[in-house]
Amino acid sequence: MYRVMLIDDDVPMLKVLQQMIDWEGNHLQIVGSTYSSVKAMHMFEEVQPDILITDIGLPQKNGIELASMFTSMKPDIRVIFLTCHEDFHFAQQALKLKADDYLIKDQLTPEQLEKSLEKSVTILKSRTGLIRWKTSNYNSQLFRQDLLKRVIDRAPSEMTMAYASQIGISWNYPWFLLGIINVQFSSFDKRYKQSEYSLIMYAIYNIALELSESYEGVTPFLEKDHITILYNFRMNLAQNAVLHFNNFLEQLRSQCAHFLKIEPSIVTVTEKMELDSIGSVYQQIQQHKIEFYEGSDYAVTDASRNAALMFQPAPQGFLSSCISQLEQAVIKHDLDTIRSTLLEIADHARELMLEPGDFARELSFMMRGIELMFSNLKFEEDLFHYLTLSRTLSDSMELVERKLIQIMESRDVQGSNATQEPKLQVIQQYIEQHLADNITSIDMARYLYLNPSYFSRYFKRMTGVTFTDYVHQYKMKLATRMLKMSNQNLESMAIGLGYSDRTYFSKVFKKYVGLTPSEYKAKHSARK
Repeated sequence: MYRVMLIDDDVPMLKVLQQMIDWEGNHLQIVGSTYSSVKAMHMFEEVQPDILITDIGLPQKNGIELASMFTSMKPDIRVIFLTCHEDFHFAQQALKLKADDYLIKDQLTPEQLEKSLEKSVTILKSRTGLIRWKTSNYNSQLFRQDLLKRVIDRAPSEMTMAYASQIGISWNYPWFLLGIINVQFSSFDKRYKQSEYSLIMYAIYNIALELSESYEGVTPFLEKDHITILYNFRMNLAQNAVLHFNNFLEQLRSQCAHFLKIEPSIVTVTEKMELDSIGSVYQQIQQHKIEFYEGSDYAVTDASRNAALMFQPAPQGFLSSCISQLEQAVIKHDLDTIRSTLLEIADHARELMLEPGDFARELSFMMRGIELMFSNLKFEEDLFHYLTLSRTLSDSMELVERKLIQIMESRDVQGSNATQEPKLQVIQQYIEQHLADNITSIDMARYLYLNPSYFSRYFKRMTGVTFTDYVHQYKMKLATRMLKMSNQNLESMAIGLGYSDRTYFSKVFKKYVGLTPSEYKAKHSARK
């Protein structure tokens, strides 16, 4: 019998897997089953499975990270990935994770599961008695990461070159070009969840790795949120090094679009560099987002000029006048005004050369203000995460535009459902009448004479958020008005809104507004 371990944070899915096929009839035994990646790490050492079936989108450590860790511990383990993403088949051809299959959960049948397990068992049987892998992909990746760290930290060139040679990377020439690959989040967000980001970066890395086999001197490195490419070359009249490197990057871009349906942004340093000068240029690019106002493709031809680039801090309240303008455009369903307003914002930011991090914070503050205006709607926190990481102005503005359009569409849907379901105004009125209470969805369901489970499903369908989130948003909207219009202290304000603890009130306020009550009041006062 071959030993199988199951990991999925969806407990019902674990039960489905256990009951889906006759495991013993297939000469398989489930020796471990858990919903927690942390528990899985301990369980793996105890049960030592032959086959791992794991969900990809796990919290804490995702399925890719777990599989890599377990493969390093037991190189001959077979891995089958589960995913709930309906478009994940685009990534399958690009990923080479030593996995035997990728199964989409909501399409999974007993026949598919048995077929995947049969494939894993066949491989296990064929490897019986063979010498195990000398080095796993995981270890190879760690060696590369260590090599890049040496380059960035400007370790002595001779020692770095020697280390590269030891791990099978031949850097035989004195000159290098640099490329840094990031994801355009406006394309990523169309198809994938935030939890799948590391998986997609791994997919891009594997595409780059495969392409590099046809490009001598090109070495890809996988980092946490981007891919770094180094191209080692010698001066040669017969070959244009910059053109050669750009051809590689264009092929990488094309395959990312074809397999993954995402757009990368690429920064290249086309000025030839010696090994010990790469680190400072790399850090300058990463820390300052030098490409922010240049678009998704930016070539650095003079590293010294790039070092002199200066951004300006964003003026306080830079976007405050745009909030009401965009709110009115959303209410009127005026897409042209939304786009023209966002274009003005982008042009003004570019003209002032605002520091990208400051601009991202101002955009986030503006969007949270709009969110509070439409308290029955809520942005996913992904938006604010992506705005922080976004490397280009165009990417940031497309993310914002898409969210504003989603608001308009959501308002239309809610308007059409309003005549068929309990009216939102009734719910709002109840909340108003019980501001000082800690009301729950059960309280609300009883008031409406509805089954609590039905009410929770109905409310989430109607508003896009849970009832608890809705109440917090509604109260935080009131709190922002109170902070603007009165000098009421936080203790009495918290009690009046049903929060007995000032600390908890401040925590909730920051979650939904993006600032603490004190920061919000100070920022509003500074605008007067």
